[in-house]
Amino acid sequence: MSNDNRTSNFWTFISKRLGAKAPLADWRLKLGNERNFEKLQKNYLTPTGDMSGLIMCPKQCNPSCGFRKVCEYEGEYEAACRDWPLNSYKIDKTDALIFTVKASALLSKITNIFQISPHIESFNKEEDTWQLGEVPILGCKPATVYLTLNIWEHEITDLIFRFNCKEQRPYILLVTARKAISQTSDAILKDMGAAFVPLNEVLNFNTKTEFELTRECNLAQLVMPPAPKPEPEPENIFRKCGDAWEVSFQGGEKFLLTGVDTGARYIHYLLQHAKENTFVVDIVQCVSGETLSEKLILPESFDGLADGFSIGRLPDGKIGFIADVNAVKQYKKELHDIFNEIIKARESGNDVALKLLQDDLEVVSAVIKESLSPTGQHRLLGDPVLKVANAFRNSLNYAIDKLTQFDKPFSAHLQSAIKCGKNPGYFSKHNIVWSL
Repeated sequence: MSNDNRTSNFWTFISKRLGAKAPLADWRLKLGNERNFEKLQKNYLTPTGDMSGLIMCPKQCNPSCGFRKVCEYEGEYEAACRDWPLNSYKIDKTDALIFTVKASALLSKITNIFQISPHIESFNKEEDTWQLGEVPILGCKPATVYLTLNIWEHEITDLIFRFNCKEQRPYILLVTARKAISQTSDAILKDMGAAFVPLNEVLNFNTKTEFELTRECNLAQLVMPPAPKPEPEPENIFRKCGDAWEVSFQGGEKFLLTGVDTGARYIHYLLQHAKENTFVVDIVQCVSGETLSEKLILPESFDGLADGFSIGRLPDGKIGFIADVNAVKQYKKELHDIFNEIIKARESGNDVALKLLQDDLEVVSAVIKESLSPTGQHRLLGDPVLKVANAFRNSLNYAIDKLTQFDKPFSAHLQSAIKCGKNPGYFSKHNIVWSL
């Protein structure tokens, strides 16, 4: 494809000639100066056998001058000027011979350039209109491609009506120039989802007198159904994404939150149940998917919140005395993940990330140490509900602290909007819609 943005003289000239027919002298006058005309004539023009009585005047003797009369004297030909007879000049007989495009060569070249699956045939026996073949359309039936050299607007409009009746689906129409398509024709094409291409704007001869595209023109894209518009990205996101949490607040840049899965699950639950108070044990049981063997009784004077332990299934007769094994396992997993991230940060030389990860390591290690005795046994707990609440609060705070590294406004929002106690809840002062 070349970068020549000029319109093609070849197609522009055809767009002004009925049936793409003109004396050879006229073809040469309009096309001979720019390209190898002899090669163009050999490859793409063919004589009709008819002679023309007029040829275009190359001299423009006066404003009214446009054509010269072809005269024959004893087997010789000359182009006579009606106003200045002495300015007549001799021409070859072939100059007055009418030539038209060599359809076989031209159509074959066009199908190849536009990557049309060829099935070339005259359309309803029209002399200047052809069905060239089809181009594949992703997800749809192929689109038929037509070419017409017709230059009359009303006849092209009639052709388009006939194309519509035959196709009943989008197609492509190649025309010589944009002016061939009237507003009416354009509207009829669009009603069918069809499109037209003015060849003088996209196809021209190169320096080797071979056709090539002068600008990008993908026929399939012209009639391809428009892709559905993607749903606008929510401004507020807090949703599970694999092993991480995808987060965005007030249209800010999205990021992935990792290493705080327990606390993130609690945040997610509270956002799902905005403006509701929920018993802390019910929250933890819902998030963990576990149940209690006996109902826990909450003291009247209870006030507190949580730290990474979930409330698991407690043994009969020992309610409130054993820390949840699954919660400890969860923290050990988070500890393992942090170790791996530290190794990656050291290898990449990311000192900032390394410092943050080391701080996380200290926090998680402290939580695990609190839940286990020096010998690795689970510590005995006094009040099971109080421990659940403390575990809930600490896990929540740990996750919110981690959020501060990525989005301080979101972290501050959660700190002010989440109310803790025996019945935690998320109470935003603004009506925020979350994608969860």
